[in-house]
Amino acid sequence: VLAISEVIRRNVLDTTPMAPGRVLTLHDAIDAEEYSPVRGEGALVREGFGFAKKNIVVGFVGRFSPGKGHEELLRAASEVVRKRPLVRFLVAGEASAGEEAYEREIRALCTSLGLDGAVTFAGFRRDIPDVMASFDILAFPSHAESFGVVLIEAMAMELPVVSTNCDGVLDIVVEEETGLYVPPRNSTELASALLRLIDDPDLRRRLGVAGRKRVLEFFDRRTQIDRLENIYAEVLAEHST
Repeated sequence: VLAISEVIRRNVLDTTPMAPGRVLTLHDAIDAEEYSPVRGEGALVREGFGFAKKNIVVGFVGRFSPGKGHEELLRAASEVVRKRPLVRFLVAGEASAGEEAYEREIRALCTSLGLDGAVTFAGFRRDIPDVMASFDILAFPSHAESFGVVLIEAMAMELPVVSTNCDGVLDIVVEEETGLYVPPRNSTELASALLRLIDDPDLRRRLGVAGRKRVLEFFDRRTQIDRLENIYAEVLAEHST
């Protein structure tokens, strides 16, 4: 059994009769050439959304679904923009079928917090590398995730990340090395971590560079395909003896 994260591997062991040695972790992976800091039309995306060079853009990518942390993101945005008026938030994604009411609630919350001028909802996008290239920081406020592909996409593009410290995410982000952790459902801590990165461009650069290095080592598609082939080879060798 191949699990996409350690939390899933432990769940398999806790809920099935599989022997520990028969359950392995093989993380999800991305094409690190597609998600590269030297690619993407970030400047055009920023211009298209009316962002100026002086704006620091905090990005979010994910569908509108309860548990993704939109509420905490908006409440953190309210605090951040109050202290740093030039910061902007760009939210990419749309509701899945049946979750349209939740999207309307989030948009209404944005308006009620007075954030319509600071938060842009980009809707569904097919050009996620370009959209991410327009970010200065990625926020990942999910309440629970089995993994977190958006995180490795952002890290591959040398973006510093602020993420909740939950579940499969713990396999991805290294605290203070590739990103900052905050507790789930805590908009105050999320705002504090974002402000720390907003105010420290050197820290943003350091985390971003280390993040791409980690993706290349552990989450690049080529590396993971090699690991998968090695697993198959070991299984075949075991059954041929």
